[in-house]
Amino acid sequence: MKIKELIPWRIRNYCNNLLENKIRQKSHRLYKFLKFGRTNINTPDYWNNQWANDSVQRNYDKLFALILEQIPPDAKVLDVGCGVGRLSKLIKQQRNADLTCLDFSEWALAQLQQEGFKTVCSALPNIPLPDNRFDIAVATEVFEHLDYPEKTIAQMVRVVKPGGIVMCSVPNDTLHPHEELEHQQIYTVEKITTILSKYGDKIKTETGELFPGSEHEFILGILKTD
Repeated sequence: MKIKELIPWRIRNYCNNLLENKIRQKSHRLYKFLKFGRTNINTPDYWNNQWANDSVQRNYDKLFALILEQIPPDAKVLDVGCGVGRLSKLIKQQRNADLTCLDFSEWALAQLQQEGFKTVCSALPNIPLPDNRFDIAVATEVFEHLDYPEKTIAQMVRVVKPGGIVMCSVPNDTLHPHEELEHQQIYTVEKITTILSKYGDKIKTETGELFPGSEHEFILGILKTD
């Protein structure tokens, strides 16, 4: 008889779960590599499935209201990592914006195309659009999924006109990557401010809850470009 067969199954399961959680807490990238064969599970196929099953649920009312305050009527806007267009639709409806939606999920973009939105299919940090094209570029809940978010910010700044606005929102540091396997990064207000300060000093930040009654909050960084 094997040794493991002498151990009650409840104890075996407890020990296995304990070990798995320890690995996740110590190194979320190692855990994902061992479990999924890759350190970043954010692939087009993964998000095609997520959006198709509408499994992404958050309370974005306050966040979206803060973003809309920064967008004047008829502005040229780029929604980076737009997903199924929850923010894009509000911008279009409430600001009559000239809107372009960018994402790497073909499924999500197909839904937006059916509603008449202009779309660009591209994996970040690549933004295959001309310099100084937009008044505003916004990315909501995107950077925490990226291996190199600073490269994406640089691209957003590039496609925005001088004096335009770059906005990015991320969850705060109460939501660790070992709890949310899609996440690659952890953010604080200070970290977002430091990243944006490379491109100008006209920066402000806002915060608010993502889940009612939860400590999990969003951080919104707003940069006015030089």
